[in-house]
Amino acid sequence: MTARNKALAFAALAATYMEARRRVLANAEETASRIGPRWLGLLAWKFLYGYSKIMGVQLASEEGASLDKIDPKTRYLIVWHPHGFIAWSALFMVSKFAVEGHPHGREWFAMVAPALFRIPVVSEALMLVNGRRVDKSIVENLLKKGASIAIQPGGVKEQMLTDESQEKAVFPANLGFIRMAIKYGMDLLPAYVFNENQLFNRVKGFDAFSDWIYKTSGFGLPIITAKFGIPMAGLFPLSKGIHVRWGEPVPVGEADEHPTDERVEEVFIRYLDALKTLFDKYAHECLPSEVAARGLKIMRLDGKPLPERLRSVPAAESVVVDDSAEARTPVTIQSAL
Repeated sequence: MTARNKALAFAALAATYMEARRRVLANAEETASRIGPRWLGLLAWKFLYGYSKIMGVQLASEEGASLDKIDPKTRYLIVWHPHGFIAWSALFMVSKFAVEGHPHGREWFAMVAPALFRIPVVSEALMLVNGRRVDKSIVENLLKKGASIAIQPGGVKEQMLTDESQEKAVFPANLGFIRMAIKYGMDLLPAYVFNENQLFNRVKGFDAFSDWIYKTSGFGLPIITAKFGIPMAGLFPLSKGIHVRWGEPVPVGEADEHPTDERVEEVFIRYLDALKTLFDKYAHECLPSEVAARGLKIMRLDGKPLPERLRSVPAAESVVVDDSAEARTPVTIQSAL
């Protein structure tokens, strides 16, 4: 066989595998089922966590005063913060919770950026530890089938704004995660992953370049340095202990397929209250002191101000950012908690 024929055969095999992988994932999303037996998912997690420990990133603690209040009979929509530079903890540590059904006794699916399923190895790992594409139709189908899910509401927008010196929580303009929770009568369960943002250091002055990468590829890619100061080494995080904390469940009330904007806003503000309580309770014991002292900065992408009780500064900081077809982020009002 000539070199050309070998190359063609390899390309054909790769294309066949990628199509088979796509169909397996699509079927799992359609049927709201896991891929393979549970032991295979846990085995995949062991390899992921084993590598994380080699890099010096371990789960130092996991707790929450609300854990004894979680009802195993209730279906929750888990909402986790922050996204971080690459959501390291979500894949390498917390994914075990999804496979085991922790903390509410129900196996759940983590909704992640579809672009990640185009990356070899990462895609397979995500599929085995219950990662699914965060597409509205897929989310709707999973919830219709009775599945529990976890979502990171800030997504790529929050990723692009991540800074190791300031904790941020970004919320989309339409508050889709709140609307979904109300539509299906799912109580919200906040979780905060402390030290996620401190696994890498942001390099200032490259925002325009990062935006260009996002627009052309769909990948959020802040410019960072990692272990030993190596630039863009996403697989070599700084050595940190990760602290996972669970907040109080936020009841949403009776299911409503078409909730009013007023009800969505009321539930959202109650969610922010729960998130603020969670962050304030644990920040000083789980974060570097100078970061904890700055508080949590809330960024609403719908331009609405926060209630006074949620602010720790005299007035909100208004920031205008373009979200036309040529850009990404709409007008926002930022308030530091």
